[in-house]
Amino acid sequence: MTTQTTIDARLTIGDVASRAGVSANAVRYYERYRVITAERTPGNARRFTIDAVCRIRLAVAAQRVGLSLAESAEILAEIPQMSSDLERWSAAGQRLIDAGQARIAELAAVVDEYRTLDFLRR
Repeated sequence: MTTQTTIDARLTIGDVASRAGVSANAVRYYERYRVITAERTPGNARRFTIDAVCRIRLAVAAQRVGLSLAESAEILAEIPQMSSDLERWSAAGQRLIDAGQARIAELAAVVDEYRTLDFLRR
């Protein structure tokens, strides 16, 4: 007999897309770049664990701060599938914060350069 936990842990592409706020094509894209992984049913349909939703959300956040998909996959590779280790998830979140702050610093430096018009004098 299948429990509700087992059912919830094996999501379809549509389930993951809906819960993560992305399209089904985006789910396939994230799978292709190893941000998430799927198991195949006997009928060859993809099934994802519930943590695929968090992994996609983290990858989307990473893209917003300027990280590449490869960098997102690298961060997420450090977190085992279905890990409830909050320290690992927190560390991944901190890497996003650090990347975002670095990006802000870079942009601030560029804006400061534009204010002085030094970029025109080179």
